[in-house]
Amino acid sequence: MGQELDNVLKPLVQQSVNAAGCWRWLGKINKATGYGHKQSNGRTLLAHRWMYTIFHGWIPKDRNLDHLCKNRWCVNPAHLEPVTQAVNCRRGLGTKLTLRQAKEIKALVSAMGWGERRQIAERYGVSAQLLTDIKYGRAWADL
Repeated sequence: MGQELDNVLKPLVQQSVNAAGCWRWLGKINKATGYGHKQSNGRTLLAHRWMYTIFHGWIPKDRNLDHLCKNRWCVNPAHLEPVTQAVNCRRGLGTKLTLRQAKEIKALVSAMGWGERRQIAERYGVSAQLLTDIKYGRAWADL
């Protein structure tokens, strides 16, 4: 980091706060979401998006930033990856299926009978509704 940039970021970021090398945002944190934010020119900016643009440039409009470390307060640009909304949701902590499992389900549901839905859902530990959503492209639409 250049000296001028370092002077701007030093009061806002604590570098390498854990073994993963996360950078803790020292500014305001939204209590509901856990994401850091800052004010700039009358706008509220998400801290991780602001940091990413400083180090890597603009983020494409159709991309979210995935925290690879899973720490929402982390602003280390090396821990952030631009991905689609679908990929970001899939990588989230609440995702039950892997990509391989979702592809298997997609193949199974295209040929299943109505009565088989519950058995397949139980096998994968998901709801029968999710199978229907996968079948009709409401979930895992990009498969």
